[in-house]
Amino acid sequence: MMKQQRKTEVLFGWVLAFWLSSVVNSESKVELRTSAEVKAQCDQNVALQCDIISSRPLKIILFSWVDSREMKELCVVNATGVFPSPGVLCDNTNNRLTLTLTRVMPSIQSNYVCKLRSNLSITAASTTVTLQECLRTSEHKVFQNESKVECQFFGVYPEGRVHWFLGSENITESASTESQQDEEGLFNIRSTLPTQAGTEPYNCSLWTPSSGTYSSHKLLPYSRGEDRISSGTRTRSRLLWVFILVGLIIIT
Repeated sequence: MMKQQRKTEVLFGWVLAFWLSSVVNSESKVELRTSAEVKAQCDQNVALQCDIISSRPLKIILFSWVDSREMKELCVVNATGVFPSPGVLCDNTNNRLTLTLTRVMPSIQSNYVCKLRSNLSITAASTTVTLQECLRTSEHKVFQNESKVECQFFGVYPEGRVHWFLGSENITESASTESQQDEEGLFNIRSTLPTQAGTEPYNCSLWTPSSGTYSSHKLLPYSRGEDRISSGTRTRSRLLWVFILVGLIIIT
């Protein structure tokens, strides 16, 4: 009888210990809250936030933001302070670590991981940063001469295609286009088109395949061929009459 009672007491003790352990663990649960995806704009700053969610006070041993592609710590918080990498801003306020990426370019697209090591647990959460379409329209230039028209687009992302129209007719196949990527990951695109006879303006448009939209349009008023030849003929005729009149005046 005493042995049975002893076994019951031991079993009850294990059950109580397991229950207490479960309660403590549930009360000590720590989570990190981040945005799953952030879309950034070219040349702008973007802030990534990581919030510690804990039902109990905790002691931060290490709190950081890491670029998983480069395997580089960008913000580090420890017992001695906050340490940002060059080119980024870091702020740790009220258990929120904010990483600010400055003047973002295509090269910043990556998966950023927020990591926490505390006296209660070790946990992590991530944010994927992608870049929206870029076009530095202030640097958009158009050139033209007697034999061709040319469009240039600078600071384009993602890489686009130049489409040419004469009225409603797509004449892109007649154009020559080249694209170069700069050190920031942006593209500079130049497209040249031989001119044709007529007076309708050329339409030079930048097409972005990833979104299926045109991000820029430029009308180039231009005429060549018969109209230009006729104009030259009229000019030469006028000069001929001037010479004739001058000759008559001299003779008389």
